[in-house]
Amino acid sequence: MMNWTRQRSRWSKHIVLGLGMVLSGATGGLAQAAGSRLQDITAEVPGHPGTTYFDLLKQVVPDLSADGTSASGRFAVPPRHIAEGYGGEPLGSLDIGMLEVLTFMVDGRSHIAILTGIGSVQATVEQPTLLAVFDDGKVVKLLDAVDVGMDRDTSFGEPALVNIGKKSQALVTRSSHFNSSESFETTTLILLQDSKLKLVDTFSTYGARTCGAATRQALTFEERPGGTGYSGILATIRESTTPTDEVCDDESLAPALAISAGTLYNWDARALNFVATSDAVEKLQLRTAEQMSEP
Repeated sequence: MMNWTRQRSRWSKHIVLGLGMVLSGATGGLAQAAGSRLQDITAEVPGHPGTTYFDLLKQVVPDLSADGTSASGRFAVPPRHIAEGYGGEPLGSLDIGMLEVLTFMVDGRSHIAILTGIGSVQATVEQPTLLAVFDDGKVVKLLDAVDVGMDRDTSFGEPALVNIGKKSQALVTRSSHFNSSESFETTTLILLQDSKLKLVDTFSTYGARTCGAATRQALTFEERPGGTGYSGILATIRESTTPTDEVCDDESLAPALAISAGTLYNWDARALNFVATSDAVEKLQLRTAEQMSEP
């Protein structure tokens, strides 16, 4: 497990401006999401006439009060963070605006996931982001809620769901920040098991534009069906380096390079979770962190 918000050294002393072609992200807590997933709190929940997303969020924060398309309130008990060692400074009050909403399947049953920024803290770059999941039955019922903020901006991943077999899907969230020449992303793979959200793993990817080269890492997930239980999940990070027109005085044009690393996650009935079968992806992330720390 690795998070670039805790690995901030630059990869190269020659990093230059203009990484727009490599970076993606947004400002303001909840990163830009696919338009079809964005909702405000007053929107009605499909299939549940008279029930709004505000009504669902009140199951998480009972004293939540609405003001137009935004809401505020306080947690009676702050939600746990999905990843051990993250989270910390509690929010004095919650500020909720736009929501990112999707439906997903667990054991053939429909569920609703709501992702929303809930305010900001000054002590850390990792901004709190609420992920709440509900049973999409005749009466929508809260199952679990956690903080999934791993960086400045958080949204569902693209794609946001990974098929894992047994008519089930895992959730993907992505936290990120970027500057004029670097991008940092932490992707979180999350499982709903026995009505509780569980972390499968986190994956950190990096992009940079240096004198003579643009480097980008991309993460993908692929279902690997097998047996009668859950499918395997293949996580792959592909890194590509391409030459650019900008060459520093003391450096030659960088060659085009491409490398990749993949790790298969299989279901472990004892752990009730997916477990990595190799450390290939972890080694690539460690190599990247070492490069970022070089003077």
